Amino acid sequence: MRYHLNQDLDDKKGIISNLHCFFNRHLDTGFKTKWDGLWIPPYKFLDYYAVKINGEWLGPETVEAVDYGEKMVFHHETDSIKVKETVEASPTTPGIDIELQYENKMDKKKAVHTGLELGVDIRHKDTDTDNTDYTMEKGPNRLSVERKSKKLMISSSEEFNVNGDSYEKEHFPGERQKCFIPGEISFRSELEDRNSISIEVSTPDGVFGRIDSQNQELEHEKLGHGFSSALDSLRNLCYDRDGTGIIAGHPWFQSFWARDSFWSVLGLIDAGYFELAEDILTNFADRGLPDKIVIDGEDRVEPKQYDTEPLFIMAADKLERHHRTNDVIDEAVAEAAEDLKIENDGIVHNEACGTWMDTIRRKNAVDVQSLWIEALDALNDDRREKLFEGLENFTEEEYMKDSINGEDTLSINPALALMYGHIDEGKAQKYLETINGEFASRYGARTRSCTDPGYEASGYHTGSVWGLTTCWAAAANIRYGRERQGVNFIEKFLQFLDTDQPGAFPENVDAENGKILGCSEQAWSAGLIVHVIDTYLLGIKVRKNRVEIQPPENISCTRRNKRIKDEEVDIRFEDGDAEILDETELDIVVKNE
Repeated sequence: MRYHLNQDLDDKKGIISNLHCFFNRHLDTGFKTKWDGLWIPPYKFLDYYAVKINGEWLGPETVEAVDYGEKMVFHHETDSIKVKETVEASPTTPGIDIELQYENKMDKKKAVHTGLELGVDIRHKDTDTDNTDYTMEKGPNRLSVERKSKKLMISSSEEFNVNGDSYEKEHFPGERQKCFIPGEISFRSELEDRNSISIEVSTPDGVFGRIDSQNQELEHEKLGHGFSSALDSLRNLCYDRDGTGIIAGHPWFQSFWARDSFWSVLGLIDAGYFELAEDILTNFADRGLPDKIVIDGEDRVEPKQYDTEPLFIMAADKLERHHRTNDVIDEAVAEAAEDLKIENDGIVHNEACGTWMDTIRRKNAVDVQSLWIEALDALNDDRREKLFEGLENFTEEEYMKDSINGEDTLSINPALALMYGHIDEGKAQKYLETINGEFASRYGARTRSCTDPGYEASGYHTGSVWGLTTCWAAAANIRYGRERQGVNFIEKFLQFLDTDQPGAFPENVDAENGKILGCSEQAWSAGLIVHVIDTYLLGIKVRKNRVEIQPPENISCTRRNKRIKDEEVDIRFEDGDAEILDETELDIVVKNE
């Protein structure tokens, strides 16, 4: 998505990326936190850069507007010059390209002196400051700065000088940081009408290429923008470092978490990114399904996370039905199924801190139980019936238990049993009343009931609203015929698209005031928006030999270029009916209730 912004720029930031790196900057031109700057996960390389034109710094006082999308374009104006500052993470650059375009506002010829200050900060993300010395090397129109064998290079096709001595600078973008200033990089040119300079800030080795964009659209007045933004965001979070993966979230979750990846893959498959989904699943399968692929580090397998294996099976099954899998994925699926441990009464075993709520002790968790039921269903495994019987241990009159032998809380986690249709109609409707009452906030679905003694509106797993939990609640409502309530949950979370980081879905927010608490761009928030719209709201389900569509009664929209197998189809939905707008060889059945 593309944005043109000219108000409240100090409250917003942008993140652009390629498969190698990302660049994080506030849209008033500022670098206000230690997470701003240029990152090659999991390393930082640049705290900030600043541009000075004829002695005047470009900044919040000069910026008039910003265009934000795949690029950041800052429109500046001084007394005598207009400057268009474009920053791009090009797929052909292992870093960022900066272009400054000048327009003379005066009638007479004018000289332009451009100064560039770079705050180089080469460090691991887990280290705020590093006392190791830098080395610097200068050459014709190039400059390199190195620390611990990691190098940042600055180059230009234009002639520049490096003036003054280098020095270290201490500054406080929220927390104490130290950066290295290599001197002032200066350019001089004569400006008659328009002129420009280009600067590349890069590293020696990089990954080149791009993710081929699928032309996916949802034509719907309220949901269409969110659907498109979610897909842009998912691409923004993809990297080719230690294999192909999708990091959990910008700016600080710079690893490939298994559960985050597999929830996100469900949305990627719905949106037709089959090859990308296959690469992500294969990367995990090749490594034996670690719970986290730590870029430039050791894969994490302890403490064991008990939703990794069922989510992998579910994602692989969905990919196989839509496209294909491969031998590596299939072998990992078989091994994952063998690892399932069932305790007495048909309850799935999981250790206390081995779920997505890893800050809470939840032994024998309801969400792990439901995920395994769904995974075994995909495998036609007879153990599914035993787990179904075990699920009865979680059911109570008014709501479901969060866990057996865990903390006694009213959590959102039973929404998964509803999302997958594991609860009979009578109980499900009662449980949904609880979710739509005690768990509903103006911003989405709380992690914990507001009536629970341990509820905190800003609590990470004890009350805040997540994109994840909101999508679960939406899907649960839609599964049992409450489309309006489901859409309402989705729309509540869509309001965050144009705040903080435009076009991105945050991790979690305060349930009472909507303040963003976690990272600004979360993968599973985006992935599940797409998944819930396509699979649940529009009711598009790909079986092994046919496609079933169960259209919603109260939604009118058109889903363009829906990719299934080797075909793309347009589907028009109109008040409980669905019409296929293309000639197709797919066996498509519309199921009207």
